[in-house]
Amino acid sequence: MSSHIGTVARKEFEDAGRSKLLWALIGLLVGFVAIGYVGIWFADDEATAAEVLTFVGLPLQIIIPIAALIAGYMAVVGERRSGSIKLLLGLPPNRTDVVFGKLLGRMAVIGTAVVLAFLVSLVLGAALFGSVPFADWFGFAAVSVLFGLTFTGLAVGVSAGVSTRGRAMAVVVGIYILLVGLWELVTAGPYYLIYDEGPPVEAETWYLLVEQLNPIAAYTTLMNTVVEGQMDVIMFRFGLEDFEAMTMTPAERYAGDAPFFLQDWFSAVVLLLWLLVPVAIGYYRFQNADL
Repeated sequence: MSSHIGTVARKEFEDAGRSKLLWALIGLLVGFVAIGYVGIWFADDEATAAEVLTFVGLPLQIIIPIAALIAGYMAVVGERRSGSIKLLLGLPPNRTDVVFGKLLGRMAVIGTAVVLAFLVSLVLGAALFGSVPFADWFGFAAVSVLFGLTFTGLAVGVSAGVSTRGRAMAVVVGIYILLVGLWELVTAGPYYLIYDEGPPVEAETWYLLVEQLNPIAAYTTLMNTVVEGQMDVIMFRFGLEDFEAMTMTPAERYAGDAPFFLQDWFSAVVLLLWLLVPVAIGYYRFQNADL
């Protein structure tokens, strides 16, 4: 790794702490985790610590992506907007150092926020429910950190690839709306037009693959492999898909042995792709941009 990438990353992380961004994100995540644990403890005294993890995972599907997108979407384009990018590039860091340094710095911000939130959940789980399913907890935390880093990479990639704050905001908001609000429409809609019916439980393989490519669905699939219980995907539904299918993974909906790209572990690959591909596109565009 270039020494200048590390320098830019450290400055990004330090600036986040001084600008209150890190503390705001920590407060947001810790607050929701604490409210979730205390609320369930009051409402259901028979709930186990493992079951609470599943309940807490529901709002994190929404909160972690929003926090990561907010933390990352101005990472590079903010420097271009203020004009400080020319000053920064006049120093030893080059364009590669800027993009990947800012990526690592913003990842550190989100990773710290998620880790601290889960440390709070560890303490509350032990205090309120008497025990902590450490294996489940560790798996939940690891998957959630990867989930946060995925959306951070997406946001920084967009930030590097556009020239204005408005465009960066429009792209990240548009992607989020697509994933949460329009995904069923743009996937099950074509299926309905082709086959004159909505996707059944055992849908066509191409459709199951497309369903697998939603990073929020990939997160819930991984979550259900590491945590006891069932966590459903939170997204807007248009009623085009079979209701039973909504609670099943692509592998469960495939008749027979599912191909590798429908198996649960492939969801980790999906998250990595959503991290790496936007960064690669943004880096390419930033390298060729006229600043």
